[in-house]
Amino acid sequence: MFGNNREEIRRFILSCWNKRDQSLFTLSALEQHVIRALNLHPEYQRLLESGEDALHQDFADGADTSNPFFHLGLHITLYEQIESDRPAGIRATYQKIQHAAADKHEAEHKLLRCLEQSLWEAQARNSMPDEKRYLECVRKVVAR
Repeated sequence: MFGNNREEIRRFILSCWNKRDQSLFTLSALEQHVIRALNLHPEYQRLLESGEDALHQDFADGADTSNPFFHLGLHITLYEQIESDRPAGIRATYQKIQHAAADKHEAEHKLLRCLEQSLWEAQARNSMPDEKRYLECVRKVVAR
């Protein structure tokens, strides 16, 4: 999406929140992804209603409250992966789990756990995420 620029990412999410009542036809694909993720998480909307204050709030690792911007970023990343089918096969795998799931949002969260694990491992190795391991994790989720 934007790399590692925390303020830029948060500002973009906030700007999408402010555009949420616009017609989807007037929004970019990325803006639509953000609004889709925001609609899945009404618990984050109060934070965004605080406007600029939301941009500067810190969320401690391991705290009772997860970082909503990080969580939304995971959803958005997954949507971008599905749209581009990168890593190759993620779109079909996502469609398969969505088709079989009674709770589509929870099914998506299972995939997000794989994505989050992949990102943490890459950060620990100081390298790019391992797409092969990520897809293996995703396929295991679908097979359950």
